[in-house]
Amino acid sequence: MQSPVAIRLGALLILTVGLTLLQLSGRAFWQGFVINLGIFMILVLSLNLASGFTGVFSLGHIGFMALGAYGSAILTLPLAKKADYLPNLPAWLAAVHFDFYLGPFPLGFLLATLLAAGLVAGVALLVGLVLMRLSGHFVAVATLGFLVIVRVILFNADNFTRGSRTFSNVTPYTGLWWVWCWAILTLYVVWRLKYSAYGRAMFAQREDS
Repeated sequence: MQSPVAIRLGALLILTVGLTLLQLSGRAFWQGFVINLGIFMILVLSLNLASGFTGVFSLGHIGFMALGAYGSAILTLPLAKKADYLPNLPAWLAAVHFDFYLGPFPLGFLLATLLAAGLVAGVALLVGLVLMRLSGHFVAVATLGFLVIVRVILFNADNFTRGSRTFSNVTPYTGLWWVWCWAILTLYVVWRLKYSAYGRAMFAQREDS
């Protein structure tokens, strides 16, 4: 009987070989499909963390995802493209650009991703403090309201998001390896959390409600 560690390492090896072959094949359609698969995997894991672990049904995850996407996109736009797309952007933000590399590695995109994640975490903390006062179906309604608020803000904040026109021709930093490294990291964090004291507290709260 194989150990769980050997099974996990084998699965990781199969994934690595599969991604390598897919990248070498040059098939853009399937590469885009697998990239989207990894992004949706991250979203599903986050939904499972909220709904599966605690039993709290959340409809606002897409709102957090949108805030992170726009935040990282604004930070990584080259200065020339930022001046063209967002001419009314505040001066302090218009001068910021994280489109630099460390050799072949997009270090700027990593920093922009972490900054955007920090922004979203701060918003999630504020929303969570409000949701702690609610329970049951009221939480689902409140998170749906948050999603609607985010959509309205993004569609009307022309100076930051170009409104309904959104962005186009953004530098495609999000590749196969980038997405799946984050997906595996997310899976590992959720797995560790599941068997931690915090995870057991989440399950206890779910069974108690």
